[in-house]
Amino acid sequence: MRPMNCETRAPGSSKDLSLTILAVRAGPDGHLPKGAKAPKSTMGGRRAIILGIVQVLMLAHIAQWLWTGNTIKPIEPSDSMDAIKDGVVNAGAIFFAIALLSTAILGRWFCGWGCHIVMLQDLCGWLMKRIGIRPKLFRSRLLLWLPFLLAVYMFIWPIAYRLAIAPYTRPDLTWPGFRGDFTTTDYWATFPGLWMAIPFLLVCGFLTVYLLGAKGYCTYGCPYGGFFAPLDEISPLRIRVTDACTECGHCTAVCTSNVRVHEEVRDFRMVVDQGCMKCLDCVSACPEQALYVGWGKPAFLAKNRNPGKSVSRFDLTGNEELALAAVAIASFFVVRGPIGVPLLFASGIAACTTYLAWLCASLLRTRDVRLHQMQLKRDGRVRASGAAVLAVSGAVFAALAYFGAINSAMMLARFERDRVTVPAQVVFSGTKSVPNAAERAIAQRACSLYEFTQPWPAGYGFAGPWQSDIESNVAWLSCVLGNYTEAERILREGAEREGMNEVAAASIARVMRGDGRFDDAVTFARSHWEAHPEWERLREELLTWLVTDGQREMALEIARLAVKKRPQDLNAIRRLSLILVESVVATEVEEGLMLIDITLQMAPGNPYALRARAQGLRTLGRTAEAEEALNEGLAIAPDDWLLVQELGELLMATDRMREGAVLMKKAGEMRSQPRTPR
Repeated sequence: MRPMNCETRAPGSSKDLSLTILAVRAGPDGHLPKGAKAPKSTMGGRRAIILGIVQVLMLAHIAQWLWTGNTIKPIEPSDSMDAIKDGVVNAGAIFFAIALLSTAILGRWFCGWGCHIVMLQDLCGWLMKRIGIRPKLFRSRLLLWLPFLLAVYMFIWPIAYRLAIAPYTRPDLTWPGFRGDFTTTDYWATFPGLWMAIPFLLVCGFLTVYLLGAKGYCTYGCPYGGFFAPLDEISPLRIRVTDACTECGHCTAVCTSNVRVHEEVRDFRMVVDQGCMKCLDCVSACPEQALYVGWGKPAFLAKNRNPGKSVSRFDLTGNEELALAAVAIASFFVVRGPIGVPLLFASGIAACTTYLAWLCASLLRTRDVRLHQMQLKRDGRVRASGAAVLAVSGAVFAALAYFGAINSAMMLARFERDRVTVPAQVVFSGTKSVPNAAERAIAQRACSLYEFTQPWPAGYGFAGPWQSDIESNVAWLSCVLGNYTEAERILREGAEREGMNEVAAASIARVMRGDGRFDDAVTFARSHWEAHPEWERLREELLTWLVTDGQREMALEIARLAVKKRPQDLNAIRRLSLILVESVVATEVEEGLMLIDITLQMAPGNPYALRARAQGLRTLGRTAEAEEALNEGLAIAPDDWLLVQELGELLMATDRMREGAVLMKKAGEMRSQPRTPR
């Protein structure tokens, strides 16, 4: 312990006395003794200013979108998933790539100086200290792996699935290639609403700090940290120490990243903990100015100079770790089910639930238990505060069990629903075909499970955005079982509750058709489409029914009306052109060809439009032009077996039998072979 000299004067004496005052040291956990004055950091205010600027820029981004209606997509790392899954490169993907690269060079700096969730946690930690609460880090070995596993799930698993699994399970899943997508007209499209954002901020900003310690969410819940932490290992820029260090512990006392700085620099001559977020509080608070940021050996090459002095940094035994890991996994998947919360929120809930499980186990097994300033149990007797903690924790566990039951029922229902193999074309054909006994049993089980998840009193669930999905599935299964009246009742009640939309209108019309009420289905669908000409899906389904049922005149009437109502609607023009070129009236075919030319001007390079053009030209006897159109389409889509087949048929019809036969054989081979992923 390094002494400090202080000159003072004895009472009644003119002589100065030299007194020795011992420097205050932090304890083994890095906390100063009660009543001791903590060292000051000059970095907290600077970080607050920079993090505040980040928030202002975010608000300015939102304001610009509200003002103009169009803006750059949110600079959000989770948007990188679109690049990995679908090749969509956006602002979030570029930002995350830069953050990862800079972390490999500079260390885990972004978390400490640029993350709004860190700012929220620091604010909550600061407010707690103002009222005398100093959160202590909950130290678990296995829970430290949760962020990394989440990062793998978000960013590595899609790549592994596409490369190693999809070629065998989904051979039609092709790689679309990379493309840019940097602007949006709906800034909030990928964000949850206020009803989810507020509890997320309370749990991941406040509760994780209160239960798990400063930056508890970063340590045990953030999937981005799952990549930042291991990349920090290879960074050559680290907090290092000189020989001036006296191991006073002030560095650990001021660290808001839960790093035992005094032990790290003693054992490794630098900070090697992956949790270090380069906040630089320790550097600014060091009374000897012994800490500095410098280049040198990365953490993974560091050797422990004092292995005998190392102490355990974890609160749990091996068995406790395994038990709590099971709690974390279970609670995460419970709240990530069909009725669930976003992934980042789920990870925070899982981490907090795990701590509550450990705290309850401690209350049942340990003689004395504290939670910050509250003595929950003393001398083996649970106090009122401990009983309150047990009651609150019990309510949390009961809620999770309830969610688990509902989500399990819904997932089983989806599994059974997917086993129903009756084609929708058969169910809604109007023939009222009866499925076999096995199919009926599967559909009935699925219906029973879905009914369990319905809001009380019909079931044991509760209302929410998922209710419409449940009702649509029950309606579909009811149709499979031949109960079209029940299906229509369910869909109409849902539409009355939430308002009639395109999906509901199409579903109700489809059920009417399946029940054999063809005219009613057409009348219902047409009336709702005419009231909402933008409902393209309903219009297309209605036209398909009319063409299939041989009501071509009504189909042509509605198709013309669709173009009249929406003259710039490319799909409406395409549909009208297809109906016209399939006519036997030359003037209608000519009109259809003219419309096809318009669609090709609006969207060039469409092989399907060229195939329709060839069909019309062939009807008019202009076979040379038809052959030219088919060859043009094959130049765009050489793997389209329909184009190859139609060209073969055309050649055979014009007495070029050998060439046509070769193409027909090729088309047959292409049709029988699944497309391989690119």
